[in-house]
Amino acid sequence: MGYQMNILLTNDDGVNAAGIGALYDVLSENHAVFIIAPDEERSACSNAITVRRNLRINTVSGNKYSVDGLPADCVNIGLNGGLLPEIDLVISGINHGPNLGDDVHFSGTVGGARTALIFGVTGIAVSLDCLGTSDYFIDTALFVREFIKDYKRIERISHICLNINYPDLPKSQVNGFKYTTLGKREYRDSYRMLSRNSETMQLQLNGTIHSVGREGSDVHELRNGYISITPLQLDCTDYTYLSRLPKAEESWLK
Repeated sequence: MGYQMNILLTNDDGVNAAGIGALYDVLSENHAVFIIAPDEERSACSNAITVRRNLRINTVSGNKYSVDGLPADCVNIGLNGGLLPEIDLVISGINHGPNLGDDVHFSGTVGGARTALIFGVTGIAVSLDCLGTSDYFIDTALFVREFIKDYKRIERISHICLNINYPDLPKSQVNGFKYTTLGKREYRDSYRMLSRNSETMQLQLNGTIHSVGREGSDVHELRNGYISITPLQLDCTDYTYLSRLPKAEESWLK
């Protein structure tokens, strides 16, 4: 049966989304599972948290709660709000769409998992490579259930953050899983002017996304029918830049 855990689920698609529902149903067979998720879609909010107003929490049913806030708020409440028992693992998703490459900086799904890591708990972001709807949310949830059976080995060295992307394919066509690097998402953004007067204007974001990635990247492996699993870290320090500083400092001091 594996190690039984207290698992917190969140997402950025809203508490009633099909993806988080599939995770809850599948994982509840083996674990104590709790949902704290936004009351409506809150995509592309990264790790933003609410600090200037109070948050409203509603009991949806049993172990399910909705919050009029963001995914990071939900994780923060779940870990530090005194509502739940001690949480062993936070899973954010299943997102209704991929989160690849540069998406990890904008994604509310990844933001939820990363917030767990900030507070010292392993976080896993899970996304399905679909366009909103899919027949494979349950298959994705079943993979997650099998994957976390080995949670203690995965988590043994230190708490981690993993970004998982599952192909929008039947299980028979999934080639397995690979640990990957981040690919590249080229956002070709533009804005459409909706209205404008002397004081205000309204702009609508438009554009396309072009995905590129060499072999071993999440983009490449997902495109080839593999589940991609990318380990993420919090430290954004540019160590290559720092390694060049001593000479620059010496030159400046002279």
